Amino acid sequence: MQVVIIGAGIVGLHAARVAREGGHDVWVLEKERFLGEHTSGRNTGVIHAGIFYKPGSLKEKTCIEGNRLTYEWLGRLKVPHVACGKWVVPIPSGLGQEGDLEPFFEKISRLPIPTPLLKSADEVKREEPHLRKTQALFIPSTGVMDAASYLNHLSSYLEGRGVQIILDCQVTGQDHGALKTTKGDIHYDIAINCAGLFSDKIAHMFGITGYEIRPCRGDYYLLQGEFLRHPVYHLPPPQGQGLGVHLTPTLDHQTLIGPNAFFIEEKEDYHHHTDDMKPFKETIDYDLPAVVNPRLVKAYSGNRPKLFFNGEPCYDFTIIQKDDSIHFLGIESPGLTAAPALVQQIKKGFS
Repeated sequence: MQVVIIGAGIVGLHAARVAREGGHDVWVLEKERFLGEHTSGRNTGVIHAGIFYKPGSLKEKTCIEGNRLTYEWLGRLKVPHVACGKWVVPIPSGLGQEGDLEPFFEKISRLPIPTPLLKSADEVKREEPHLRKTQALFIPSTGVMDAASYLNHLSSYLEGRGVQIILDCQVTGQDHGALKTTKGDIHYDIAINCAGLFSDKIAHMFGITGYEIRPCRGDYYLLQGEFLRHPVYHLPPPQGQGLGVHLTPTLDHQTLIGPNAFFIEEKEDYHHHTDDMKPFKETIDYDLPAVVNPRLVKAYSGNRPKLFFNGEPCYDFTIIQKDDSIHFLGIESPGLTAAPALVQQIKKGFS
């Protein structure tokens, strides 16, 4: 069969891998001139463990399995990464979570992941001298990768195995087994929609209605200097789906701070970087109190593809098969980690 995949982000490339391993002719169409222009290349680069998601959800299941598979692929492709683990610390006591580490620890200890550790404030301080003195959870399966390198290495791997990746090729419609694109018609037996921020538009072309992607902006700053050995996340807030601003040591020995989160109108708006420094400075003041007069520089911005159905938010990954098409909708974080497990779903469409 001829399988045509729309979108060359990390989900699209892993979908291409699975389809090619099944013996199919595979084409990947990417509307941008370069890989990683959107969600797959504009994120924290964290390899997630799978601890923050609704129990039994597709996000949780595919993130846990994807964590293991991602490390395998990063090693196989020789992508720069480090399996450093991460800290989960309480958020300020004013939000009522200073004592909530232990129940969260008990919850995640039941997950099929490498064993989390509950460490005392003294143990944490010995390992992270700059981090405020606090009890914390250590999650050993978390890591940090070079996401752009991952995309480039995986695309080269696929092209070496006969996958056709066509850049600067935008899908404008579909009709009777043919995708209409800016580079002409391309016929398919199965079309797979991995278009990320634009997956709702592609789904509408195939008659799938009611779904809408709303871009949720996330800005990042760099704190110049290496202050941490491990990423620092906070316990999930009592309400809301986000994890808030967190700290990530980068592979080039700086400290990434972000993202914040707010909805915007334009899916491709990455240029109006926020000047509201309050959430970033509050994170530094709270987590790194010894860092005085921190030097912050603007890094980059990304947009999360937040999925809504008939105006209501969808909190889990959504996969829809309709006739000869498969659609991946709302693949936001932890999509970078979950991708190699998530795309196993497409095998059902080949039967």
